[in-house]
Amino acid sequence: MLGTVIITIKANNTCMLPALPGRFLHAVMFFLISVIDEHLSVYWHSKSGVKPFSISLISEKGTNEINEIRKGDTLFLRINLWHSELWLKFQELQSLLQDFRLEIGPLRARVVGVYYEAPFELILHEDNLLDLVQWRLESDSVRQIEFQFITPALFNGTHGAITFPTASLIFASIVDKWNAGDIHDQLDKNRVKKICERIVLTEWKGQTKRVYFGRDRGYTGFVGTFSFDVSRLTLEENQLITILALFGQHSGIGRLSSQSLGQVRVTLQNK
Repeated sequence: MLGTVIITIKANNTCMLPALPGRFLHAVMFFLISVIDEHLSVYWHSKSGVKPFSISLISEKGTNEINEIRKGDTLFLRINLWHSELWLKFQELQSLLQDFRLEIGPLRARVVGVYYEAPFELILHEDNLLDLVQWRLESDSVRQIEFQFITPALFNGTHGAITFPTASLIFASIVDKWNAGDIHDQLDKNRVKKICERIVLTEWKGQTKRVYFGRDRGYTGFVGTFSFDVSRLTLEENQLITILALFGQHSGIGRLSSQSLGQVRVTLQNK
């Protein structure tokens, strides 16, 4: 199940937020789940590993990095889900959050609307992830995949965080997020890593960027664009990698995507 919940809020006060308020957003996510089902919130909070959601705060201009918020500003909480149970529960929010007061760190806000949509022009229904798969199976193979990292991405390494997103790191991370959902067919990460040995990095541009979720917690990640040549893959491998790349746009890539890191835009090119 691929679904997005967009909660429109109006600021009730003027305040400053960190450039990426991931810790506050993470807390808001579990608060929203508790509004629907307190036991479910406890379950997902205590569950180890990758969570099947990502969350971000977006300004009225469509930017992710928001510093000063003024009273009366309109903002959007965007929650991407890929778990049917969570999606069904979040459908209850539309009636529960009418004129609801919400706190995001120092921000005090009022909920003015709750909207639902699916990515990639899919129809909102429980098996639409399979629709995404079917669409790619019926499409031409892709020669190049471009990842534009909008918010910093970083990955776990043996000796600390890795900030250079190789094909293996990118697609292994996406597999972990895919397998965190409730689809029955779990993917083999080792097989995907093996496929990545024939994916060639053709161009990249960008830089590392340090972001702070608060004074005591900072992360360094990569922002910029990575382009990969996937023409050496078999048709089946090409379809699998393409499906994963698109899914990564919905799920986020790398560490702390549930706290707004690793957000990407994906472009497929056939030429």
